[in-house]
Amino acid sequence: MKIAILYGGESPEREVSLKSGKCVYYALRKKYDVKLFDPSKKNFINKFLKFNPDIVFIALHGGIGENGAIQGFCETLKIPYTGSGVLSSALCLNKIICKEILSYHKIPTPPFVVIEKNKPIKMKFKFPVVVKPANLGSTIGVKIVYNKEQMFSAIKEAFSIDEEVFIEKYIDGKEVTVGIIGNEEIEVLPIIEIRTRKGFYDYKAKYTPGESFHIIPPELPKNLIKKVENIAIKTYKVLKCSGFARMEIIIDKKNRPFVLDVNTIPGLTKVSLLPDAAKFKGISFSQLCEIILNLGLEKWKKKIGK
Repeated sequence: MKIAILYGGESPEREVSLKSGKCVYYALRKKYDVKLFDPSKKNFINKFLKFNPDIVFIALHGGIGENGAIQGFCETLKIPYTGSGVLSSALCLNKIICKEILSYHKIPTPPFVVIEKNKPIKMKFKFPVVVKPANLGSTIGVKIVYNKEQMFSAIKEAFSIDEEVFIEKYIDGKEVTVGIIGNEEIEVLPIIEIRTRKGFYDYKAKYTPGESFHIIPPELPKNLIKKVENIAIKTYKVLKCSGFARMEIIIDKKNRPFVLDVNTIPGLTKVSLLPDAAKFKGISFSQLCEIILNLGLEKWKKKIGK
């Protein structure tokens, strides 16, 4: 089987994607005919078509890799691919739309206000608040702010890297992440509690060894763990995720979980959370990559009626 791994790209998460793609490559190359492709290169399409892959393993983070564009590219060429489909990818990457859908389905997510350029901000909650770009992952451009001056500065910075920005109520609590693998039948991986040296799980904390700690299993009551798992499962299903995804959830001081984010192509690096959760369950990185591959093939066969 020939596998094209898409990595790199032009999003601000390019460097993480390069690492993810290489890790997947080394995990699969002993068993399959595997080749890496970077869609940001000018000769990408010609080389990709010449290789004629049996399946595409998408290891792109953010941008066209996670917003449905690459998924649509594969659909057009009638090539199976890993992860969620066009609609789910687009919905999950845009945090504003994602939060609106979660709210509609009564899945708890922190209150938020959408910011419009050059228009007054109607604040619905007190400081501190979190300023977020709507279409970026890896906590890029996300700022916790404590006054108006910081807020306006953070909004300006967020608009410099994204066209949509929103303010979210800051929730002080424990951050956990829930990885899920599967299509119709899904499996919840062990929940990971995230702790950082600085107290904020930003880009540096995520991708620098020693800056954050993964606590597995989390130091939470069993009934709360079950509640978090159920919320993650409902989120996965409501947003029509498939293959694999990871939910970022914050638990406040009253033990109430709130969904912060949904990653349809979570990191696949040596310090990433999804592989860590799989490892705790006895699933090696190579096995995880194969599971993701097979789920992509399974979904495609069902789609074309085979």
